[in-house]
Parts: sequence; structure tokens; C-alpha cells
Amino acid sequence: MNDPQIAPVRMGLVGLRFGAGLAQRQIIGNVENEKFVRIVKVCDRIREKADAFGEKNSIPVCYDLDELLKDPEIEAVMLITPPAGRGALLKKCIDAGKHVLTTKPFELDPDEALKVLQYAREKSVIVHLNSPAPLPSCDLKQIRQWQAKYDLGRPVAAHWESYAKYNETADGSWFDSYDSCPAAPIFRLGIYGINELIAIMGKVQDVEVVTGKIATGRPTPDNAQLLLRFESGAIGSIYSSLCVGDGVYYPAGMTLHFQNGTIFKRQVRTYADNDFTHVELSLRVVENGVVKEESATFPATLRSGAYQYESFAKSVRCGYQSEETTPETIVEGIKVIAEMKKKEKPL
Repeated sequence: MNDPQIAPVRMGLVGLRFGAGLAQRQIIGNVENEKFVRIVKVCDRIREKADAFGEKNSIPVCYDLDELLKDPEIEAVMLITPPAGRGALLKKCIDAGKHVLTTKPFELDPDEALKVLQYAREKSVIVHLNSPAPLPSCDLKQIRQWQAKYDLGRPVAAHWESYAKYNETADGSWFDSYDSCPAAPIFRLGIYGINELIAIMGKVQDVEVVTGKIATGRPTPDNAQLLLRFESGAIGSIYSSLCVGDGVYYPAGMTLHFQNGTIFKRQVRTYADNDFTHVELSLRVVENGVVKEESATFPATLRSGAYQYESFAKSVRCGYQSEETTPETIVEGIKVIAEMKKKEKPL
């Protein structure tokens, strides 16, 4: 894509609890990403937090979303606020004519999510999330290529897992709430797996969830397994934990079984600095009675779940692209979260 004619999108960053670290790691001072997006103002209701971040990075600050949306210099909002009710904030941005880059899952209510995403399309306002990816990621493209090249047949079963060790304590935030953070490890980490499996295996028909507490100081669980039955008849499982410390951070490992072969995925991240390095994919298939294996490796920046800054800039400048994930597909993952929330039994 890398179009030299695309000017960087001038963004206002809203929400510094998670947004501060994200901006520091991926945008501010990142030469490659700042070709496409630049943070020109930050906003947080906690004045001390906004002031400290603004002073550190020499960026103007404000303390109210409405004030930020009135700024004519800002073309887009990077909206990194808690998910509950984020749809209403997103609509504010759309009404102000500001494009939006936000994080997963952006809303808990499927109906509200679909409504606001369709509204954005009607207004020609770009809304991108990191999961599901706005455009097919390289790992998903490779999986689809192997499906076609080797006639792998229908998906049969899948397992996806990711974990880390957090050692958290209760702090009164939305992470402590069963209502705002259902089946917490799945909601916080497993949502990536939900969206990936839906992209490959289609719509989900039934949902079951089991949770447990091992070491967390929060009232919500830190260990969870989600079971899915897809409309196609395939089955899937997603395991997420906030209490596994084996030296591998957020592996996002996946096994996909098809009628005629199996695909394995591993997301590699270094323990020392938590930086993703690359994604590994491998295929095992029987062709004409002979077992064949094939592999592929991609940079971490092109993986599922990564923010697609270049795609965002291109869509802002040129309009929605033909391959973009539809509002209906985005909402399929939110429907699973809503069902999971109904099924969870508080511990």
C-alpha cells in the first residue's frame, strides 16, 4: 500500500489509562507509523494524567471529549476508553465528522454496535478497530490461500489460546466488574481468538463458558475457557488466562483442523520487553497419499490484532476499501461476548 501521497492523519488521543502506553509504544516517535498517523492532542478526564502525558511528549491537552471534537485541526480520534458505552462516544465523534480508530471490543451491546457502525458508513466516517482487523491480515490471507491451494475442505475444529501473568489487585476499575468485563480473561485476551475463528469458521450458534480464579486479587476470574459451536457444525475452544507465567507472553496460538489438513499458528513475543517479533504458520496436509508440510513467517506488525495504521490513513483519505470488514461481521464477535456474559456464573 505505502502510498507517498497519503498525508498523516492528525489524531486526538482520548483515554490515557491504556492509550498512553499504546501511543508511546506504537505512534509517538515511531517513524514508520507516524507516516500515517500523528497524535496532535490528548484528552483525559483526569487532569493530572493528561497534563503529565502532554508535558512529557510536548503535546497539547484537554479534559473533555466535546472540547476536543471542536478542534478543527483534528481529523480523527483514537478512542481508547472502557468498552461499556463506547458506542455513544463513537457516535459523538461521527456527528463531529471525526474518523475513529479504536480498540476491541468497542461495545458490549450488539444492537448498539451495529447501529453506530452502520451510521458511520452512512456518514462516510471511517471506523477501524484492531480486532477484527479492518482488512485481512497476512496470517489470515495465508490461511485462506492454503485452504484453496490444498482443498483443505470444511473446518472441523479449532483451538485458540493466549495468556500472561498479571498478579493484579482490585482497583475499582471496569476490570473488577462482571457486568463490564464478562469472563474477564476471554474478554480481555480471548476476543482476538473469537474474531479470528469467526473469520475462518463463520457464525457462532452456541456458546458455553467456564471460569476460575487462581491468583488474581480482583473479584473477577483470571482463568477461562470458552466453547463454541459454529453454524457449520464445526466446534471451537478459546482458552485465556491472566495467571500463566511460562516466559511466553500472549502467544495467541491456534490449531485449525480441516477435513483434509491442519494449520498451526504461533505469535512470538519476547519476554524481556514484551515486543512481538513475528508470526509463524505451518500446514500439514496429505496430498496423493504423501504427507506435505509448508510454513510461512510474517512480521508481527502484519498479524491479526495489530492496529493497521496505514490502512486507516488510506481509508480516511480515499474512503472505505472494498475488502474492509463489514459492520455485520464485526458484530458477530460482540454477539458471542453478549452470550458469554449471559452464561457466566459469578464465582
